[in-house]
Amino acid sequence: MRRSVMRRFSILAAIATLFPTVSFGQSSPSEGLDLLTQVGKKYADAKSYYVESTKEKSSSGEFSRIWRKTLLIAAEAPGGRYHYEGKFDFGSAMRIADGQTVWTYQENDHRYTAKPEVPDDSNAPKIIRISENAVFEAEHLRQQLSTMADSLKSAELLPDATLRLEGHDVACNVVRVRSSDQKRPPARGSFEKAIWIEKKNQVVLKISDQEQTYMSVPGGGDVPISEEITTLYTNTTLDAPPRDDLFHFVPPADAKLVAEFPDPAQVGSSLAGEQLPSLKLKSSDGKVVAVESFRGKPVLIDVWATWCAPCVSGMPKLAKLYDEIKNKGLVFLSVDLDEEASTGTDFLNKRGYGWANFHDEGEVEKLIGPAGVPRVLLMDDHGRVLYDGRADEDKLRTEIAKLGPQYASLRTSPQEAPCAIPK
Repeated sequence: MRRSVMRRFSILAAIATLFPTVSFGQSSPSEGLDLLTQVGKKYADAKSYYVESTKEKSSSGEFSRIWRKTLLIAAEAPGGRYHYEGKFDFGSAMRIADGQTVWTYQENDHRYTAKPEVPDDSNAPKIIRISENAVFEAEHLRQQLSTMADSLKSAELLPDATLRLEGHDVACNVVRVRSSDQKRPPARGSFEKAIWIEKKNQVVLKISDQEQTYMSVPGGGDVPISEEITTLYTNTTLDAPPRDDLFHFVPPADAKLVAEFPDPAQVGSSLAGEQLPSLKLKSSDGKVVAVESFRGKPVLIDVWATWCAPCVSGMPKLAKLYDEIKNKGLVFLSVDLDEEASTGTDFLNKRGYGWANFHDEGEVEKLIGPAGVPRVLLMDDHGRVLYDGRADEDKLRTEIAKLGPQYASLRTSPQEAPCAIPK
């Protein structure tokens, strides 16, 4: 009997650690919901705001444990001005607008874009680069806080509590939300979270979340996962103008302005928007050609290998493209990554492919960066890289068509003639 009592005491102590002011009395189901609705409206109605947050997430299963930290800064002000910044284990990035220009900065790549601000088409499909995931989260931070109550039918208002934050004691209301409080509870899994709300200013200071969920494994079913998420909102200001310098980007000394970032589907390095490095190509017979010698003409380089099945299977489409552009002024050549200098050239000659092929002994890949094969680079007549990626025929044709009117016919791939019905 004593052991059973001690076990119950331990369970209650564990609950008290997560929810330090839990009372065993019950509040009205509407009290907590009313407070969350009121606080959410305050975030939604704010004409300007500034929020900093730190989130720590631990995920654990029977054979795994993962810890992740995310830092976010989000600010908005009238006139289309905003500042979204995010840092996490897959990269750091920011998106800033002053009402006329939007800057997007990839800190890990030391590159940024500067584009005119245009109305956002929320229906347009978007592919987010993984390094910008935290920026995306910062962009939606206010929305998450303003809609806390939207999916709930009830929430429990716990007794007031004092939260220690940044070295200060802050008087708070505390609201507890469980899976059963949702209008549409999850079909499986569960969660329980506590939301600390500063009594004085009615802003969220902390959210503690415990979840029992599942991770889907391709071909392996679902694996049960326990998650603990603690988010601290260390600096929140609503309806007070943020600092003006937040809405203007000053690039670091080592940052490079580019027209576009690489395709998010691109694996490894990409030179899109940059100047092609100084390349010296060696043919199988030992002749050396500098790519700079082609200045004044656009250049297409196919990086490939005979051991690369997608490279070989894509050759017929490249050959068709070569036949269409070989007399229009575009320099078409390939660089193989085979072990022997003659392997690639012999392969192309046996199949009747007529463009010049060069062999890389490691120097070319070192200069353009590793990105796997097949890889196609398209440069304009000044050596600036317009396209760097897989040999996507439609995308490649679109970029070539931009080079000048003589290439306009390449905008779409030629259609196959329909099969004739024998009479």
